[in-house]
Amino acid sequence: MINNFLCMKKCQRTLSVFAFVCTSLLATSVLQAQNTNTKGPAKPKEITLTAPRDGFPISITYYQSSNAESAPVVVLLHGKGGSKRVWDKQFAPILQQNGYAVVSVDLRKHGQSKLPETEKSVNRNQKKPPSSRLKTYDYKAMVALDMEAVWQFIFREHQKKHLNMQKSAIIASDMSVPIALNYTLYDWAKGPYDDAPVLAAKTPKGQTVRALFLISPVTGVPGVNSMQPTVRLKDPLLGLAFEVGVGNKNSADLKIANKLYEQLHLAKEKDARVKINKYPGKLTGTDMLGRRLGLEIDILKFLDRHLKKLPGQWADRRPRFDRDE
Repeated sequence: MINNFLCMKKCQRTLSVFAFVCTSLLATSVLQAQNTNTKGPAKPKEITLTAPRDGFPISITYYQSSNAESAPVVVLLHGKGGSKRVWDKQFAPILQQNGYAVVSVDLRKHGQSKLPETEKSVNRNQKKPPSSRLKTYDYKAMVALDMEAVWQFIFREHQKKHLNMQKSAIIASDMSVPIALNYTLYDWAKGPYDDAPVLAAKTPKGQTVRALFLISPVTGVPGVNSMQPTVRLKDPLLGLAFEVGVGNKNSADLKIANKLYEQLHLAKEKDARVKINKYPGKLTGTDMLGRRLGLEIDILKFLDRHLKKLPGQWADRRPRFDRDE
């Protein structure tokens, strides 16, 4: 009897693990059946945004959540030379099935985010047209212009009650890690609107990014550094959560990832907001997706813990003097 009981318990644990993997990674009809009051996730939309100031076209794929104004937001950024398609193939739909509103982004001069004349100027004897080469200005513009265009779009969707931008996360890979960190600092540095007599009552302009998952981080790109923003972002008063993912046999990536983790982590105490995950092999960045290394499961667990479970209901983010109240 005792042996049969233990066997049953072991089987139950095995089935529980299997069920978690199925619902997390496959996001099949089991998830959909739990939400019978909705019509299911909307089809993804291909949208071209316009970056402020320089007007550069920024291509995104938008996965609207069926959870409407209660849906947290996840922004997906590719690595150098990559595109949002690496997320669109499988993982973005999984996030959508798990209740998130998702925006995958082609940063400028990547994927579909290119000026029309770029393609016309290609010379057969030239590997890359001059206008497609990344310069210091491009990297800085990714932070100040491209990401701001994305957040303006998220703001508009927030005001339509399609999502809750007060619970936003960024998942970034190699080149886009410094972009994500610096934009997060920019987001938190935005002062509130002067629409109330006391600071606590004023409507915030920023403070929306709450969690970052950083895959194979780099120390920086021309004009944009990874390490400098962490000094301010790791402040426990901000309450941001960070998770770093890296291949355990890629010595170059591992060195940088460990350094970033150590800089983010409060060394004298156990900091539950900061974690590093090391995956088997030498693969880097988004190349680790779809390889059954556990990266996708770790991202889902991270978002569930540090984004989905955050307190805070939808609130109007327009300044009070622009409302119809």
